[in-house]
Amino acid sequence: MYVKLKKKYGQNFLIDDNITNKIINLINHNNLNILEIGPGDGKLTNKLINKKPKKLDLIEIDTELVKNLIDKFKNHNFLNVINNDILKYDIINNYDLVISNLPYNISSQVLIKLSLMREVPNEMILMFQKEFATKLLEDKLNSINSIINCFFKIRLKFHVSKNCYRPIPKVDSSVLKFEKLNKSLIKTDEIESFIKFKRYLFSYKRKSLGNLLKKYKFNENINLSMRAESLRLKELIKIFREINS
Repeated sequence: MYVKLKKKYGQNFLIDDNITNKIINLINHNNLNILEIGPGDGKLTNKLINKKPKKLDLIEIDTELVKNLIDKFKNHNFLNVINNDILKYDIINNYDLVISNLPYNISSQVLIKLSLMREVPNEMILMFQKEFATKLLEDKLNSINSIINCFFKIRLKFHVSKNCYRPIPKVDSSVLKFEKLNKSLIKTDEIESFIKFKRYLFSYKRKSLGNLLKKYKFNENINLSMRAESLRLKELIKIFREINS
């Protein structure tokens, strides 16, 4: 590797060519507006270019990597390298696709930010720590999937061994594909209140709904002995709307 990996950025570079090919094969169309988060050494970026994107923005926090990326892709006019922290960067452009091998330590924060963009991307192809991916795919509700499933249909595509990275992380990963719902389950002006509400419920996930909701008045006919995780998402949203009406 031509740069020293920085532990503070959670850098683990994907070195397995078969895996990068499998990821690229999940992209069904050419001529897309694409955002790649954390391109690192540009291994995946090289293959994204073969999909003939209309626009390809790379956002990378590591200044040293940015210099290498700018030099490596200087002949591609449609490609723009942005030196910034994705958590602080104001995403103002609209993207058909967001793609990333996300650092494990900021996965949930980035995913929520992407889901709450002004214009939600049509698709996202994201790689996560396997344990985190499992939480997103669970049938039972939890604090993270209860918000992401309001905007996307999530599908598991494949798992990735930790041996496909350098340096080798302690855990395996999973590649998920997110497809934007035709209509979001919550409205823009509801998002902030809904996040607070679901955060409250799942902060006390061992308590029954009866205990958690006793300060609210609502007519929804539900079993108050249940826990929040036993609700269906549409039931959770219905309760939220009733107590906020």
